[in-house]
Amino acid sequence: MMSTIVKEELISFKELEKKIFAYVCGLAREITGHMLESYDKELAESRDKKQYRCKGKRQTSIKTVYGEVEYSRNVYRTETEDGQAAHVFLLDQAMQMDKIGLISTNLAEKIALTVTESPYRVTADIISSACGQSISAGGVWNMMQRLGERIDEEECHAVKQMNAGQAQGDKIVPVLFEEMDGVWLNMQDGHHKKMKKLNYSQVSRHKKV
Repeated sequence: MMSTIVKEELISFKELEKKIFAYVCGLAREITGHMLESYDKELAESRDKKQYRCKGKRQTSIKTVYGEVEYSRNVYRTETEDGQAAHVFLLDQAMQMDKIGLISTNLAEKIALTVTESPYRVTADIISSACGQSISAGGVWNMMQRLGERIDEEECHAVKQMNAGQAQGDKIVPVLFEEMDGVWLNMQDGHHKKMKKLNYSQVSRHKKV
């Protein structure tokens, strides 16, 4: 494709920029798919074969900031601590592939930040033009609903642990948070564990860490 772009007649820089951006995004999707499948192969070869019984490959995809990446990875049958059968994807666990539906964390964060400033339709236009991923206003709305459900589940689980006296840690510190136009976002960096996402009702709450 790059050679085709070079051989084209003189075009405006705006059009050239769009063409190169599309090419780079396509290349990024291809590289990501190959790397994910390569990592999955390594995990399959190094796993505890007695604990994880391979049940074949499953085709899937993930929507990223440079478009939708399609790939396949192995699913394994194992047992939980209480002896119940469970099916897991070692690749997802090893790479900490936290997703909102099939949307990557990076893309979900960009959508969430944009929607605090703009309506769903405008957010969809901004994300579709700035990223290699096309998304509709309905897609933005659906993602925000899933995000809200996940936050609610996490907070309900935390409350149950506190009520059961199972909160982890022995030191009390104020909750850390970042507020962006009324939306409380999680704080995370390379030296800290992921903080829970918060809402207004939790501003005064303290948490064990």
